[in-house]
Amino acid sequence: MLKHLLRGLILIPLVMIAVAGGILIFTAPKAPPLIAAVEKANDPFARFSRELPAYHYLTARDGGKLAYHIYAGRPGGGVAVLVHGSSGTSLAVHGLAKAYAARGITVYAPDLRGHGMSPGPNGRLGDIVYRGQYEDDLDDLVKLIKREHPGEKRLLVGHSMGGAVILRTAASHYAGNFNGYLALSPFIAPNTPMDRPSQGGWTVVSVPRIVVLTILNRFGMSALDHLTVLAMAVLENDNQRPRTYSHALLASANLQQDWQARLAAIRQPTRILIGANDELFTASAYPVEIGKANPKIAVTILPDQGHMTLMFDEKALAMATDTAVDMLR
Repeated sequence: MLKHLLRGLILIPLVMIAVAGGILIFTAPKAPPLIAAVEKANDPFARFSRELPAYHYLTARDGGKLAYHIYAGRPGGGVAVLVHGSSGTSLAVHGLAKAYAARGITVYAPDLRGHGMSPGPNGRLGDIVYRGQYEDDLDDLVKLIKREHPGEKRLLVGHSMGGAVILRTAASHYAGNFNGYLALSPFIAPNTPMDRPSQGGWTVVSVPRIVVLTILNRFGMSALDHLTVLAMAVLENDNQRPRTYSHALLASANLQQDWQARLAAIRQPTRILIGANDELFTASAYPVEIGKANPKIAVTILPDQGHMTLMFDEKALAMATDTAVDMLR
């Protein structure tokens, strides 16, 4: 009897390991088909690509290179850091950067780690070195900005996934690096009233992989965090935009299950702009849900705007620019 019991106790963890291993091996997410909500930005972004200023490079604390563009404003106009969305690069914020610079705001527009010219570990796109690296990278960039623009007010702006990154920063111990935060159609967290299923067809997520990797992390095992858990509707031949995200990156690019507590922790002036016709998120839910978490975060819904038009439509750019100028006064 005791022998059978011991054998069972040995078999249980072995079976669990085998099941977990099978999940990690056979449940990689497959890329969804392209969606109109994102593809509609192709024409303006193609024009933006011909106008981009030269890249600059910053050596981050881990030795990696962060690529960024600079758009000159004027002394006293403040400095804005613009953070692009999922599978994007600094190209996506070029229209907004030009509009800001025309109003006197100096702009730094980085390629987030794992995107564009800021590759992740071993030169990979769609991955980062460790969880929480985006906040550290932005802190390294702020140190440069403080040296180059002493005394200037600083605003952190992010679109879509970039909006989640900036809200995470606003809720972190780095919050004081910026005088204000502006989130444009921000992704908050999965399975909230604000989140459409699969973000309107933009993503496919491997929930089984995320569950297994999350459990492993709770036991202090993060070596497998570089496995792919999310795929996006991106063309295969685009060599600067990641088509997939690792578990480490995805965990660093949203507010996670405790999103209400994170938003409640934000003390710096923070605003959210979102298009009424956003195809990835449910705009009408933002005022209520954000207001419940932190009533000091103002939410403005822009009529006739979608998810990507915030990045190139003249009316949307004007609203985002007016808001930034006001926040930097």
